[in-house]
Amino acid sequence: MAEGRSAAGCVVLLQRFVSLQAELVKAWLHFHPEALDPWAYRRLPRHGEIFVRGESWHFHRHGVGVDFQGQESRRMVDVHRAVGEPQTFDAWRLMLYFESLNVSSVRVGARDFPTDDERSLEQWLLELETLGLVVRDRVDVRLWKLAPTN
Repeated sequence: MAEGRSAAGCVVLLQRFVSLQAELVKAWLHFHPEALDPWAYRRLPRHGEIFVRGESWHFHRHGVGVDFQGQESRRMVDVHRAVGEPQTFDAWRLMLYFESLNVSSVRVGARDFPTDDERSLEQWLLELETLGLVVRDRVDVRLWKLAPTN
């Protein structure tokens, strides 16, 4: 069963993203615990390195978020509105992550969803929601979470 080619594969792909994002945020917050304070956040270093899963990750702080890129894997994880809740994600961040993995499409049932289009990924997430695999965040409807049973 290929990742992203079935409902179960979609869940695996999302679980891997969420767990990686959570580990990166945890490691970053370990060195920068003040990152959750909006006033102190501005004084944090804009660039740096952290070590997660046996790999060095370059981080770049931007706006209200931070993006991470694996030095070896080139995987990209961009955390924006969800720095304080790393189990959440949005279609734009998934699009960046999938691009870094060279995943060009995901599927639910017989329908393929191109991963280079944010609207397409929103539709994919809506399909996964109808299957009970993801849920919208209660506070910010642009954010999603894996359903509690996953």
